[in-house]
Amino acid sequence: MGLVMKRYVNLREITVKEPLKVDTEFSESVLDLPEDEVVRSTPFSLHVEIYKRAIGYNVRGHIKGSVTLRCSRCDEEYQEQIDKDFSFNLLPTSEITEGQIKRGELDVKFSDEDVVDLSEVVREQIFLNLPVKPLCSETCEVEGYREWNSEEKDTRWDKLKELKEKLDRKEK
Repeated sequence: MGLVMKRYVNLREITVKEPLKVDTEFSESVLDLPEDEVVRSTPFSLHVEIYKRAIGYNVRGHIKGSVTLRCSRCDEEYQEQIDKDFSFNLLPTSEITEGQIKRGELDVKFSDEDVVDLSEVVREQIFLNLPVKPLCSETCEVEGYREWNSEEKDTRWDKLKELKEKLDRKEK
């Protein structure tokens, strides 16, 4: 199969001899990212290859685009580029076993669906690559943060301390 542009893939079309390769793009409206985390986004491009295995499928791909986030310090908007490779195994739910998760099993998804919505794959990869604490720059410092974080001593508190000590002495 050659390269195709689509949102949904039918896993039954994939054979061991011929993996499915898809190059497509998803607009902001299709991705439906939550506004409380992402102000807006560019369209995201996706290249994905799905290989049939003895049990399940191996999914490998790459996403590229950018999102506009709010800095957690200064509240200004900034662009975060996402340009990442990803890989996971897609297994039927019958493969879920009880017990401990083994080292290589963290990149496994379980589904009994024959159809995969590629926009959901892109959406998940965007979330996995968003910063936990969005910062417009490593050196971002808002006024309150700078004062709290600096070595400079704030002398306003010293004057209040002196006044409190004088009042304490007068009470004795």
